[in-house]
Amino acid sequence: MRRAVATKFRTHADIRDILLSTGDEEIVEDTTTDHYWGRGRAGTGKNMLGRILMRTRGRPRVELAEAHKNHGRPRR
Repeated sequence: MRRAVATKFRTHADIRDILLSTGDEEIVEDTTTDHYWGRGRAGTGKNMLGRILMRTRGRPRVELAEAHKNHGRPRR
């Protein structure tokens, strides 16, 4: 799932921008029906999708910082 989410955000700049716009805010998959991927009915779920999204948004930040260091030339 981590690879699929990372690929999705690497491929689609529009949703990557939305993800990056969340800053350092906690991301919670707000579902009452999924205790593993979301917060679950009682709010005590594992929120694995939210965790993956938060982890994923860190990578584009690093890539953007590297691109700025290289005068706009992304590393390959």
